[in-house]
Amino acid sequence: MIIRSAPADADLLVRASRLYYLEERGQAEIARLLRISRPGVSRLLRRAREARIVEIRVRETTGREDWESLRRQLGVKELQVAAEAGIEAVGALGARWFERTVRRGDLVGLTAGTTLSAFVHAVAPARPVPVEIVPLVGTLWDTGEDYDGSFLCQELRRRTGGTHHVLSAPAVVRDGALMRSLRAEPRVRNVLERYGALDSAFLGIGVVSDDHPIAAAARAGRRRGAAALPREAVASVGSLFFDAQGRPCPSALDRRTLGIAVDELQRVPVRVGLAAGAQKRDAVLAVARARLLDVLVIDAPLARSLNGATQE
Repeated sequence: MIIRSAPADADLLVRASRLYYLEERGQAEIARLLRISRPGVSRLLRRAREARIVEIRVRETTGREDWESLRRQLGVKELQVAAEAGIEAVGALGARWFERTVRRGDLVGLTAGTTLSAFVHAVAPARPVPVEIVPLVGTLWDTGEDYDGSFLCQELRRRTGGTHHVLSAPAVVRDGALMRSLRAEPRVRNVLERYGALDSAFLGIGVVSDDHPIAAAARAGRRRGAAALPREAVASVGSLFFDAQGRPCPSALDRRTLGIAVDELQRVPVRVGLAAGAQKRDAVLAVARARLLDVLVIDAPLARSLNGATQE
């Protein structure tokens, strides 16, 4: 092989630069392709920079908004912000986080909701990840497959190649005595006992309103004078409710609902909250103040709204 010294002509400078910077080839390979020595490649690349054929710039930011200050204000370990708006963008971003972090054999819990549905339907691991999946709230049959936690657990099982549990009992029943009986039923009890072994929990963050699924279920099952949602509640996670300061909102409804308890959720090693849209601002703030979140996945409109609220 003939080795020749590096000429200074612009064509060779461009060819070396293209191979190195655009095609990401190593200097040894470039030396073989151009039939020059490896030190000659280094000299070509240096001369290309000096001639401004190549300009190297380091951005001080990624071109996206910097959410580090917001992360600190919310007190979460990790904040993921989708540049695009909407539940589909948040679901896709949450799915990528799931695929990077969840390991085979993990026990994963899911609440319910449309954002959780978008998350589950976006999960597409490159290879099977056999995880065990449990619902963290009882069944909300009237909400349909796009919302109900047991349906979502089944779908996530299909997508990961894992296994799932079915909590085949309503999220809300007519009275506390019936709920106590349901909790004692072996198939229900076996699911509830898995909450103490969870590795991670993926949580939809809901706004409390008259059409909240738990409220609808409570109205459908209650007797005259029975309690509905706590009046001071602004945020929900599964069947749990929180006021604006992040304090749990106890009510008579607690005796009639089926799902993970606050203290059980607090003991889960990794808790991931998902929400989209500026209308979720107060709910997300409440759940963050409750110190229930390790990771928060949101969209940019919600992040901007939260940023304004934390700086007021």
